[in-house]
Amino acid sequence: MAIVQIKVDTPRFSRLSKFQLSVFYLFELIRLKSLACLPTYATSPSTNTSQVIIMTDVKPTILVFGPEESEGSLKEPKEKANVYHASLTKFGAADKLLDDHPTPRAIFILDPAIVTPDCGGFSDRITDYTFGGGTVVLGGSFSLYVSQSDFDTWMEEEWNLPWKCGNRERTRVVFQSSAVGPRDFWRDGLVAAYTHDGQLLKNVSPSDSWYATLPNMTNDPVQTSVACAKYGEGWLGWTGDFRNRDETIAAVRVMMDLNTKHEENGTPPKLISKLLDG
Repeated sequence: MAIVQIKVDTPRFSRLSKFQLSVFYLFELIRLKSLACLPTYATSPSTNTSQVIIMTDVKPTILVFGPEESEGSLKEPKEKANVYHASLTKFGAADKLLDDHPTPRAIFILDPAIVTPDCGGFSDRITDYTFGGGTVVLGGSFSLYVSQSDFDTWMEEEWNLPWKCGNRERTRVVFQSSAVGPRDFWRDGLVAAYTHDGQLLKNVSPSDSWYATLPNMTNDPVQTSVACAKYGEGWLGWTGDFRNRDETIAAVRVMMDLNTKHEENGTPPKLISKLLDG
């Protein structure tokens, strides 16, 4: 499945009745053809536009923003997913890729440059995409190289989330029963526990924390290794592992909706593995 996104002017459409909006959506369904379900409706916080998100029965698209990948990692045969890459450090490349593919299944951000002021405009586009129903995952080399203070500020100002960088350590983490996921059966393929080696997050709510450290004798707050939070109609994910672990790959696949039965022959775990390696 992929997403078709229709942007409409919020002030003008807010005056329409439900019947008039239904007629508008119906004509869009007819125009776009072969659509699998009805749209959802969300308002972007920064552009004052609304977005109609419609699922279509075509190959999913994944956009990767980060350091240049080797040819093999991006040209590997993929049966059900199209993966496109752009560097955040190459002027205009990231914006052009998002212009060419404005409604991908998911966006995978490997480059921590996204948190800097130089990428402020592009960062706004990423949050708008997520708010409208998209999925963004921060992973791979992102957690290894990101400035902790810059990340904390970016989370607060761009995402309105209290997430902050915690410890960097090797420790045992366990799946949280309080965790909430993006769809039915999202827990399929996730293990009960694993050994995390990397960056942890603090101030993650129980529903957003997928894997967290065990309580200790001093009752220190638990910290999160894998997080996924609802943002508008979409989701923001995080993986903090520095190493290319099978458990991290599985979590990324869940966030991107690549672990379900209709995708079981889709993007190979090997591809996600290479992308996480950065």
